[in-house]
Amino acid sequence: MKRFFLLALLLFSGCAQLPPLPPTPANQLESWRLNGRLAISTQDDSWTANVYWQQNGPAYQLRLNMPLGQGALLLEGNDKEVVMRTANNETFTAPDADALVAKVLNVAIPVTNLHFWIRGIPTTKSAPGGYTLNEVGQLQSLQQDGWEIVFQRYVNVHGIHLPKKIILENNSFKVKIVISQWNITNSKLPSKPLRVQR
Repeated sequence: MKRFFLLALLLFSGCAQLPPLPPTPANQLESWRLNGRLAISTQDDSWTANVYWQQNGPAYQLRLNMPLGQGALLLEGNDKEVVMRTANNETFTAPDADALVAKVLNVAIPVTNLHFWIRGIPTTKSAPGGYTLNEVGQLQSLQQDGWEIVFQRYVNVHGIHLPKKIILENNSFKVKIVISQWNITNSKLPSKPLRVQR
């Protein structure tokens, strides 16, 4: 009887661990450009923006263009420092993108995790709480760091399947990202920051 309970304990403890996701070409993708649209909603407010994201290794530029002449935000960073520039010529710096966005915009967007989620893979900084795969083995839904991420559609970009539509949701926010264009590139970021339009 004792051996039976020990065997059952080992069995159930093993089942509680999620099997690792198989690696995909997106895991090796380090340089890209994308254009798309972002929508954020809470119980009290909502806003949208056009998104431009250029990534080259740890360095990136993330630009949000607001509609109706509301201006733009430019987020530039690497693994050591993040700089935010606003349409009002204000500049903010921080070592962490998530903390900087939360402080300046009062919106808790997981920018660091988005570096992974935007490619359709979990972040390596924490273990997934759960996930499902679609019929062709692509990540369909993911629970990680308090967020539920749903990958509604993928697009084939030079043999790499990348998300086209992503919905992220937690207890406070709902974020929808629709990517209109992916470009895989090894080119370096511009030497000068992108100009922020008013």
